Amino acid sequence: MRLLGIDYGQKRIGLALADGELVKPLRVILNDAQAVEKIIGVCQQEEIEKIIMGISEGLRKEILSFSDKLKKKINLLIVFEDETLTTKVSIVKMIMSSTKQKMRKERVDAVAAAQILEGHIKGGGNV
Repeated sequence: MRLLGIDYGQKRIGLALADGELVKPLRVILNDAQAVEKIIGVCQQEEIEKIIMGISEGLRKEILSFSDKLKKKINLLIVFEDETLTTKVSIVKMIMSSTKQKMRKERVDAVAAAQILEGHIKGGGNV
């Protein structure tokens, strides 16, 4: 099953792709007026079957509002996964792999989205 992981942020949204158990960071998009349309385009291009969206207490209302906008435009199941510490874990992993600071800043949201997918696949904290 092909899954899209979403790490929602007020400025940027990280996207990751899972095909079976293989998970990879995909890209980071700006959280702007076209964000929903960009995600729909990714879902069509990558033949996504289900969306896994990270959710945190701090942004819960915003994330639920964003997911409602997405649900109105796409016929895919959206499942919420606890995203606690995914960004911090992603930064540590990138530092350990000697990723340069500039690249970490550009990719951290996509890597966090991959962490969200991995948590879902391993049976983590569905919300």
